[in-house]
Amino acid sequence: MIHKQVINHRQIAWLVFSLLMTGMMISFFRAVIQVAKMDAWFSQIVPACYAILVAYVLSELVHAYPGKNLFEIMFIICGKWIGGFINMIILFYVWMILALDIKGAADFLRISLLPHTPLEIILFVFVLLLMYYGKTSLEVAARVNEIYFPAYFIMCFLLYFLLMNEYSIERLEPILSASLERIFVSNLLPIGVYGNILLFGAFLHASSESRLMFAAMKHGIMIVCLTTTIIVLILLGVMGHIIAGRLNFPIYILVQQIHLTDFLDRVEMVLFSMWFPVFSIKVIVAYLAFLVGVGSFGGQMHYNTYNAPAGCFMVVTSLLAFPKVSDIDQFLSYSFTLYVLIFQVPLLLFLFIAARRKKQKESEILIPKGTKLHRFFRLMVWGGIISIAGCFLTILIGDKIGDKSPAAGIATAIIYFVFLVIGALASYGEMQALNHGKHRLERSTQQEDSR
Repeated sequence: MIHKQVINHRQIAWLVFSLLMTGMMISFFRAVIQVAKMDAWFSQIVPACYAILVAYVLSELVHAYPGKNLFEIMFIICGKWIGGFINMIILFYVWMILALDIKGAADFLRISLLPHTPLEIILFVFVLLLMYYGKTSLEVAARVNEIYFPAYFIMCFLLYFLLMNEYSIERLEPILSASLERIFVSNLLPIGVYGNILLFGAFLHASSESRLMFAAMKHGIMIVCLTTTIIVLILLGVMGHIIAGRLNFPIYILVQQIHLTDFLDRVEMVLFSMWFPVFSIKVIVAYLAFLVGVGSFGGQMHYNTYNAPAGCFMVVTSLLAFPKVSDIDQFLSYSFTLYVLIFQVPLLLFLFIAARRKKQKESEILIPKGTKLHRFFRLMVWGGIISIAGCFLTILIGDKIGDKSPAAGIATAIIYFVFLVIGALASYGEMQALNHGKHRLERSTQQEDSR
């Protein structure tokens, strides 16, 4: 039953990472590199800010409509017919995410690993996996993600050390040589992928504390921003922007360059075994969101009633939607971003206004003011704000330095990267402070009840 799902702050943060990060690892980076060339690694800060805004609106909905998901909230706000129409648009958006991921993964598996296996068989087996998890809930997906996420996260950071003998910083120079217009466009392209965080709207009922949920989602977003920046840095430093901008699967080709010894030259198989389960969790979350949306029209508490029909529907429509690999790449890189901006921005603005206008009780204060924990919490919040603002200022100031030396370019890049690290650490501190405050409040409440 959807109303019995509960996930904690750590699971939320890690699910956000899996949801946003893994989809970009197939073929998305090519378009960003084609636009910004060697400065493509500056392309994550704007979409990260957009995702944080989406997370904030979702947290406001949790506070205004506790125990309700996005589809139920739309019916409450807009009524049966208008709310149903908007929910159909949201369902179409979720279907697009599923079709892109399912078809993209099937094409990748066929081209790279199973060239003699029919595409339909690969896609059908993958959808069977989704249908198996469709009988469960988000709690199960979150717990499975906790198993694979640490290995995948460590793998992303180990790529630099595994490819150190292939890396050359000269391929990144001159740093910030691309125009601000190109850097800005490269920041617009990932918004489509970062907009996938709206899928959490289908599971708002799984979180009871809006402020902690927002902090957890923000931490996940900042981890994605930092990790993606590192991956693009490694990709550019190993291959250069010319080669990386022409590859269909740049990350897969990048991993193939790892050669630890003469007898261990297929390291990509080991790394692929870490990536695929985490990617599957991302698609499972989208599939569960699709089932919740479909179930909301029938008033079904048990959304797995629609599991089998939805799975068959995804097999057929995914095959018809994107016939070629290039279609997926072009749609994900350009058209999908445009659709997200046209669809999500008005929807989020409308939901934010509706949540603010609804009469609601004051949220419970997790951290009492004036305490040491509250001062630490405020420090982390402002640290995150300053770090994001510092990233923007670094790009602007670095671009204004005319004919800068290589040392100045490297210094600019280091400052930008330091701000990203500070932002990720500050978001973690903010999340942990709220979690500690929540547990202290629960303990004090239990002590008062026992008296």
